[in-house]
Amino acid sequence: MMPTIRVEDDVFEGLKSLAEPFTDTPNSVIRRLLERNGVTLGKSVSKPTQKATHKHLSIDEQSLLIGHGELTPQPIYEAFLVHVLATQFNGCASKQDATKAVIQLMRSKGFINSADLERVSTGETKAENTVAWGRNALKDAGLISRNSQRGIWELTPEGLEKSKSLNLPTAKNQ
Repeated sequence: MMPTIRVEDDVFEGLKSLAEPFTDTPNSVIRRLLERNGVTLGKSVSKPTQKATHKHLSIDEQSLLIGHGELTPQPIYEAFLVHVLATQFNGCASKQDATKAVIQLMRSKGFINSADLERVSTGETKAENTVAWGRNALKDAGLISRNSQRGIWELTPEGLEKSKSLNLPTAKNQ
């Protein structure tokens, strides 16, 4: 179990101003500040390299070099989400079912590590959270429908077409 710390509102606002949105946690900001001040903790936080084009779901080889303790880049989740929706759910699934299937497949392929399984403030894992953010990026790219009923993730005709030519990445650390 990790210790819980409490910070005052103004300190928390200061942490937020130093954070990179959708990447940092309060812990990673504090760690970076400590490391900048010469405090070594024996564990470093590396930001994932996200060299992918969301619209086309092409994934740069560099983003596949995921080390222990590094978060899996969101574009990899996006590719797996399109694949899973198309192949396991005929293009349409509930958020819960799609998320579970994506994480199971990614785990079996060596893409989920301990950093991805840490919890965020909502109580879900970083992996579950990243699947949801990936769905938003795919929706913005026109590959997931904006008109599905709440809680349902549905590929558009473009998303279904993209799934046919999508090559899932292979983890380098398998």
